[in-house]
Amino acid sequence: MTFFSKSLEDMISSIYADGDVSIPEYQNLRDDADLRMERLITEFGQHNNITAFQKSMDVSMQLLQLSVLQVKKDNLSPTGEAIVADALAAQVEYFKSGARLALKALVK
Repeated sequence: MTFFSKSLEDMISSIYADGDVSIPEYQNLRDDADLRMERLITEFGQHNNITAFQKSMDVSMQLLQLSVLQVKKDNLSPTGEAIVADALAAQVEYFKSGARLALKALVK
């Protein structure tokens, strides 16, 4: 993904340097993303679509986490878990590709 600030690029590079994401790294990134949105709102005011997008990201992450917990609780076979993981990963990649297209349009 193209980064629009050195601080975000450095944070992401640091998080993925070891090829993994820890819970504290995830929480720090979430908190940083929230701070960036707060600064945006302070600078440009409330914007229904942007604030709704931020809320939808929180909901999407919660639903992804709950989906994984439910699958683990259901004790699926390894094949079943792989099918669920593949489907969830496809949804995440769908979002990432759409985000790239939208951000590319924004900075043209």
